[in-house]
Amino acid sequence: MMASPKRFGFPVDVRLRRPDEYKRTLTSGKRVHCELLMAVVTPNQGANPRLGLAIAKRQTRLAHERNRVKRIARDHFRRHQAQWPSFDCVIMAKAGIEKVSNPELQIMMKQLFEKVAARCVGS
Repeated sequence: MMASPKRFGFPVDVRLRRPDEYKRTLTSGKRVHCELLMAVVTPNQGANPRLGLAIAKRQTRLAHERNRVKRIARDHFRRHQAQWPSFDCVIMAKAGIEKVSNPELQIMMKQLFEKVAARCVGS
């Protein structure tokens, strides 16, 4: 019996993977700020929005905290990507993100991605 395809997966084609993809987004993108998060966004020509994560050790010292932020960002992205236009987005954390609880971080992520989607539709 074949397994059904994942509807809400995070496949390779919705990720920024190569350094040149990150560099292009970070140098030519627009910055969108939220309380303790920042996104750098640029339109892309593909069919899907794509996500990159750059959670610096300088901002979040402990690996499990960086992983938690990345996990919540990926989860929010994969659940809502079908609603958004095509863009490349790099998420970065600001200092103090490790003190935020998971529900608060999910709310911040929602607010950030709403701003990102509005910015991409408006440009």
